[in-house]
Amino acid sequence: MNRHLSRFLFTGGLAAVITLTNASAQSSGNFAAKIDTAACVVNNSTGALSGGNTVTVLDTTIKTPNSSQTALVIRPSLVTGLYTRTKTTATDPTATAVAGVRVRVLLDGNIVAPGGGYGGPPTDLDSDPNNDGWVYYDKRFQLLSTNLWTAIVNPACDDPATLDTTEACFIELILSTLSAHSLDFVAPSVGGGTHTVKVEWQLDPSTATATEAACVGPGVLTVEQVKTFSQSGGIVIN
Repeated sequence: MNRHLSRFLFTGGLAAVITLTNASAQSSGNFAAKIDTAACVVNNSTGALSGGNTVTVLDTTIKTPNSSQTALVIRPSLVTGLYTRTKTTATDPTATAVAGVRVRVLLDGNIVAPGGGYGGPPTDLDSDPNNDGWVYYDKRFQLLSTNLWTAIVNPACDDPATLDTTEACFIELILSTLSAHSLDFVAPSVGGGTHTVKVEWQLDPSTATATEAACVGPGVLTVEQVKTFSQSGGIVIN
């Protein structure tokens, strides 16, 4: 065989091997997802929330190779709905309402960063709220106050019996919102095997009231296996 032809074939074959190796390295990641399509709805007349997920967990599993460089990028994406209603009267000039949605990610039962207490199991103790893993996706505090009643010359505004029946004097504020949120949770050096990834959320308040409510849905949990290399910076958690 001609020497130049042999060199060409060798060079071409080596390039093909390198190309295949790079392609294999680039496609070696694993991916998993869990999707819940139940959607929150805002009533266009009253602002009330309805629908959404009746459960508070999305979970999936992912299998990873036995390597210290294997990490997981976990992304819970949720539509959150908040409802707050504040109303003041002559006898009650200040009103507050609070609504929120908080999220945490557990990998094989342990908290994933940036949740507080990452790397260990959640405490779920009110005395140690920094180690329970929760991260707020959405929270609202609403305060409505007025001093107008002292300037209104209307006997009905000072009569509780009249207020109970006709609500002659009041100021009311209702807010409802739907927003989509996502946040990357990162689990470094997960090791090999099959891992369970769980996303939990809590509503604040846990059940809807006349003045406060929250809901979640739709929701998507995605988990991607990646490799980390020290020369590229690795994973740093402060």
